Amino acid sequence: MSSKLVMARQPIVDTNNTTIAYEFFYRDDEGNRDFTDPRSATASVLVNILNQVGVDNSIGEAKAFINISGDILLTDILYNLPKDRFVFELATDVTLGKKEIANLEQFFAKGYTFALDNARFDDEFIKNFAPVMPYIRYVKIDTAQTDIENLQNHLALFKDQTLIAQKIEFQEIYDAYREMGFKYFQGYFIADIYTIEQNRLDPKHLGVVRLFNMLQSCSMEDISNEFERHNELTLQLLQYVKSIPGFDLKESHSIKDIVTHVGEARLMQWLMMIIYSRSSKKIETSKSSYSILIQNRIDTMLGILEKIKTHQNEKLKTQARLVAMLSLLENVFDATLETTLKVFDLEPDVEDALVNRTGTLGNLLAIAIAIEEGNFATMQTLLAQFDLSVEDIEDILNKSLDASKQ
Repeated sequence: MSSKLVMARQPIVDTNNTTIAYEFFYRDDEGNRDFTDPRSATASVLVNILNQVGVDNSIGEAKAFINISGDILLTDILYNLPKDRFVFELATDVTLGKKEIANLEQFFAKGYTFALDNARFDDEFIKNFAPVMPYIRYVKIDTAQTDIENLQNHLALFKDQTLIAQKIEFQEIYDAYREMGFKYFQGYFIADIYTIEQNRLDPKHLGVVRLFNMLQSCSMEDISNEFERHNELTLQLLQYVKSIPGFDLKESHSIKDIVTHVGEARLMQWLMMIIYSRSSKKIETSKSSYSILIQNRIDTMLGILEKIKTHQNEKLKTQARLVAMLSLLENVFDATLETTLKVFDLEPDVEDALVNRTGTLGNLLAIAIAIEEGNFATMQTLLAQFDLSVEDIEDILNKSLDASKQ
């Protein structure tokens, strides 16, 4: 499996050529567009945006148009998404039964936005989608497959929706659709589909399933403790929290606090999204380089605390783990420290450790980073402040290596 994930997107612009949204397209671990499970493809795109790349880096101030299958409407994973940032596109081959229609109506009532992709005018299409037209905000027309005269005769079908002309490849097509009153445009004439590459960090599938099952029977205390055994998943959770505006993280000073504030219901929806995203993919069993980096940084910082006889201080251990995780958001996901500090309600010594590398926590982080970078002169200078030697660090690293083999 590649150490990079690939996301493809294409801008949607208004009449002033201002980007108002991006449509995101599925790409597999090798960057290919083919998929066999539409639900898995949708979940993969969502996981990449929310948990790995982050909303700010992938969408910015625009909206994200995401293709969804009918069975996504029968789940509640959409409820863990920021409804003001996403538009969910229903493909023409989606069959809408009573349950799908009822659920779509419920999503709409709660403020979620839907679009019809590649809308047509034949009787079968109209019969299938007529019951949900009151819940549709955008209608996308494939200009390459649509007869303009036929379209003009049927525009009244979409009088209550905003029209988007897609697959525009020539100026003449753009002009014709603009004259018909279309507000938004998409296609190679406007902009190419282009890709975003990002470091990937996938949690172990069995760990995700285990946590999902625990949420149905265990206390949040047990759930929080279990998260500490799954570093990749915890780091994705932190990125997810950064991607969702409006989380109340006041008095959230540890991983456990953050897990508790996210809450049982939302955690279940979030974990199910990850499970769907991996359902049609080969399960990776080996540790990635980023997984090793995370574990080594945590082990180094906690190992030093044990060496300097402060390991009995549970709060300091909790803070050290949080500092390690938040610092790694930058390394793995290219998340800026500025946005991290805006989201999380950090205690002063934790924030000082991340920003200034000061205090006990800051020195622990600085030592771990010096080891990773092979900066042994800096490492020795910092170790001296704790009255530790290179041999002490070697002992910590050996213990970490032995633990990873178990």
